[in-house]
Amino acid sequence: MKIYAENISKEYTRHRRSFTAVEPAVIEISGGLTVILGKSGSGKTTLLNILAGLLAPNTGSVKYDTADIYALSDRELSDFRSRHIGYIPQGHSLVGSLTVEENILLPAALAGEPQKEYAQTLIEELGLGELKNAYPKELSGGEIRRAAIARALINSPDVIFADEPTNDLDDENTRQVFGLLKKAAEQGKTVIAVTHDSSAADYADNVYRMDAGVLTKEEGHKREIA
Repeated sequence: MKIYAENISKEYTRHRRSFTAVEPAVIEISGGLTVILGKSGSGKTTLLNILAGLLAPNTGSVKYDTADIYALSDRELSDFRSRHIGYIPQGHSLVGSLTVEENILLPAALAGEPQKEYAQTLIEELGLGELKNAYPKELSGGEIRRAAIARALINSPDVIFADEPTNDLDDENTRQVFGLLKKAAEQGKTVIAVTHDSSAADYADNVYRMDAGVLTKEEGHKREIA
């Protein structure tokens, strides 16, 4: 699925002062793994949420193929997101009272589409087989992120967004998480991740940088994992 955002920007007002989180930007993404690098406060999460249909821009449009998502009603946008978008939020996002398996199945349950068999496939592929009945408090940081990835994949979305998916993880878990996102992209998903971790560029098909709200593309990027 092709995403085309044209002249999107976002401005906030705090204490009667305005500041721009995202300067007018154009971005086109069609398949593969796209990584947007930037320091904390650079505006990259705001940009991600605009692209994911979670935060309306002040200016511009976001189109998925030919569908302008911010021209949809709230109900239509919610339905669109549930059918086409998977989202991996920053930090610990699992529901503490649910097991790993129940957390992974939650989006499918909310959509009224049981995916028990597919959930088992994801659990095994992500090395969570022995932990499916465990609760989040019993998991390591890397295991929590893997479960969050499985949850984002359960409804077979066309697009996956990840906000700092390796924040606070060690090198081994960082490699594993970005390896999983890369695999999802190779299987036909469009994957977009924002991160401050420059090593993520090694897995990316396209790299952008965000600095003080300004988005730029790293031209000629093409790196391979040894």
